[in-house]
Amino acid sequence: MRKFSTTTFGKEHRSKRYAAELSTTINGVSGVTRNVSATGLYIVQDQPCETGSRIDFWVDLDTPGGQLKLCCEGEVIRIEKVDDRYGLGVKILSQVMKKTN
Repeated sequence: MRKFSTTTFGKEHRSKRYAAELSTTINGVSGVTRNVSATGLYIVQDQPCETGSRIDFWVDLDTPGGQLKLCCEGEVIRIEKVDDRYGLGVKILSQVMKKTN
């Protein structure tokens, strides 16, 4: 489930955004990214989070060297309804990369 392409959005984004579909887990709830940048992500999932809340999440990365998890703490900066799911704009506050088996 990896798709990448370069996309630029409005000037309100400080980092360049890249369209990407990567598996995510936020507080135990599965989702998928729609775009990523060096400072944040847009994630779509089945359950909402409150704007302003701090969340723990990870992004699964499939690399030539094996599976990795980008483990992060983030802040939900916006939420919107996307069909029957929820879109979350998440600012990354801290991150660490972990190798999985």
